[in-house]
Formats: sequence, structure tokens, C-alpha cells
Amino acid sequence: MDALWVDLTLRHMIKGETHTGWWRRAMLGTLSFVVAGTMATACSTTPEAVPGGGGASGGPLLEPVAATSLLPFGPDGFGHLTVDIAEEDALATGDLQPDPISTVQNRTVYSFTGGPAPDPAKMAEDLKLEDEVAKADNHTSTSAEANANAAQLYADSARRTLERMNAFLDAGGAAFRRGSLDTLAAPKDAATAEGIKRGSKRADLLAAYENRGLARASDGSYRMPAGRGWTITFDMDGDTVKFMSLTKKP
Repeated sequence: MDALWVDLTLRHMIKGETHTGWWRRAMLGTLSFVVAGTMATACSTTPEAVPGGGGASGGPLLEPVAATSLLPFGPDGFGHLTVDIAEEDALATGDLQPDPISTVQNRTVYSFTGGPAPDPAKMAEDLKLEDEVAKADNHTSTSAEANANAAQLYADSARRTLERMNAFLDAGGAAFRRGSLDTLAAPKDAATAEGIKRGSKRADLLAAYENRGLARASDGSYRMPAGRGWTITFDMDGDTVKFMSLTKKP
């Protein structure tokens, strides 16, 4: 994925608010694009929702599986976490750790039980950085020094955004906006109803879903409409599935 798309998409997707200084950030954030481009190659991620009504290739939507006590990773969710679950109810299932690992950019992110624990010091640093970014978005100075400072803040924010996203996709977890689930990242041992999981080969992924709307994205990942405004993304490492995520269009 090109660095510009990574930074701008993650700004809205992690999942995203629109700042008043968005275009100003785009112009000043050249340094952040360079940083993002370097890291995007390593993490190769940005789950992106696409409109419903069929796949990019015109194929049918992925059909939801029948409800069970523990869902395989798929269009309905994972484990006890359904796509329409509220944050409070999700925490009550016991699938997630009770304390969030991130609270910036209008999203509250949780690890699965047994996953990474919150790092209060790092969380405080992230909150401080995003507060400084918000101030930079709204500053009116056009001096070279002010613009350079803003560009550095955007670079630092882009770096941390990608680090958090990579860690989230690697460990698995759930992210909520205003109490509603908007991203579900599959943990290492998760599999779809068709048996696709981390380590599955591209040929197996295509065999399972190519006639169900699966399409390759510009960043090399594969995406498939899951219905109700959700998209399943399979991030790839060469010919192997690296991460799986389920994302709702904002």
C-alpha cells in the first residue's frame, strides 16, 4: 500500500475522525508519509470497508453462518463477539480483557483475554501526542518553524498509529467507537468456517472465497464484503495469509 493512502486512511480508519486541519495535515505531513511507507511494508495492513451489494468482482455477498455458541471468524463476528454487540456486552462475555490497550482517535481497543496487557505509560504518551496533533491541526501560524513542528508531530503520530495497528492485528482484539464494534482482529488460532487461518496459502484462500466476492486490493491484501456494511480483510505475507480482520464502514 502506498504511504499516502496508509497515513490518510489510518487517520480516518483507526478508525478515524475528521480533523478540521485534515487537508493542512496532508500538505504538511510529507515526512509522515515517508515513515508510514517504511512501516506499511512491514505490516501490510489497513482493513478497509467497501459498500455492500456484492463484491468488487460482482460476486455475491458472503453468507452469514448459522449462529452458534462460539462463532468461527467470519461475517457474524468471532467467539462470543457478534458484529452488532455493544461494548458493555462484549466485555461481559469474558472474551476480552476488561481494560483497554488504547483509547486514542475516538476508539477504545481491547485485547482478547490472555493477550497483551495495557501499558499505562505508553497509553499516556499516545494521548499526549494526539493532543499535540490536534493543537497542530488548529494552529494558524504559517511560519517554517511551525510547519516543521507540525510535520514532525504528524510523522510521530503516523508511526505510532501503524505500530498500534500492527500490534492489534498481530495479537487480535476488538475496537469500538462510541460503544459499537467497528473492527475485529482475529487472534493467531482463529479460523473461518472454511478453514482459512493465518498461514493458509493464497490458493486455498481463492478456492474458498473467489466466487463469493473476494478481490485483491491495491496493497496486496484480499477483501470480501461480509454484508451489513462489514468487510473481511486477509492481509498477506507473500502467498500466505498473515492477518485476518473484520471492519465496519464508518
